[in-house]
Amino acid sequence: MDWKRTAARSLGWLTTLPYRASPRVRIGPGVLGNGRLRITGPGRVELDAEVNAWSHAEVNRLITTRPQALIRIGRNARLNGCTIVAADRVEVGSDCVLGSCEVRDHLPYSEPPGDRRRPGTPQPVVIEANVWIGGQVSILPGVRIGRDSVVGIHAVVFDNVPPGVIVGGNPARVLRPLDSAVSGDNRASEGQPAADHL
Repeated sequence: MDWKRTAARSLGWLTTLPYRASPRVRIGPGVLGNGRLRITGPGRVELDAEVNAWSHAEVNRLITTRPQALIRIGRNARLNGCTIVAADRVEVGSDCVLGSCEVRDHLPYSEPPGDRRRPGTPQPVVIEANVWIGGQVSILPGVRIGRDSVVGIHAVVFDNVPPGVIVGGNPARVLRPLDSAVSGDNRASEGQPAADHL
């Protein structure tokens, strides 16, 4: 292991020390960091092993707004300036890469105009394994992003994203499927390529 990775692990351990003392936070071994990780709120936050929270510009913010809320970050995920807000549950799978995006399971306001002063109803957000999310992306409540997918920069994701595709735009839509031979997607049923499931 080179000296830079050793230094990043040491810094990651040192800068997460205040969170490790909390019974509501679980941080697995091997976290990388540079002090730009903030965990706030009354809920639970779980970071699996080898999470890379070394942010180059923006701070990574993991915010729970209720005691029953859960934010779970999978093994070997990469956080680079993302904000995750949970009143119920946000799960990020293993090997994901999150740029400076915002992921939230509830809106700060209700959709009906007469009820705008109340926060929206929480709906869990699930980001499956090996998903890449670009910068300035918004992932809205109730969304599931299928594994091996890519969400392009500035996209606003209102609806579920199938596995193995690239999405972009506002609202986000499928731009094209990824080549399953390259992405390693072997979940297609017999005799059908993964793209046929779109």
